[in-house]
Amino acid sequence: MIGKMMSLGFDLATMPARLTWRSARAMTMNAAEFQQFSDELRVASEEAAREIRAVIAGVDAEMTAKAGHLSAEQKAQAAGLALEAAEQHLSMAAVNLLRALWLSGHAGRELAQERGGVVIDQKPQS
Repeated sequence: MIGKMMSLGFDLATMPARLTWRSARAMTMNAAEFQQFSDELRVASEEAAREIRAVIAGVDAEMTAKAGHLSAEQKAQAAGLALEAAEQHLSMAAVNLLRALWLSGHAGRELAQERGGVVIDQKPQS
């Protein structure tokens, strides 16, 4: 489910750019091409909506099973913990994306300071 959510998140994040590209492309289409484009856009939109509804339904079912018996106070505490965890994970994901970007950008070049193996995400030993 996490992989599907990541994929869906990427699809949603890139949707404005894809729609802009398609809109610009639509300006140069003839009527038949525009109709085909409209049909493809409608299908893609319906598919995205189905996936979003499926993710929401899955989360709803999971949380009802796991936390349906909790009191309102316990749910509020759990929500706070979940938000903290999400913030930490998103922060680390952003750092990992930057690392991956840096690594891919420098993969073709030889690094100035070469050491015997490079370990990422470890605190320096003192």
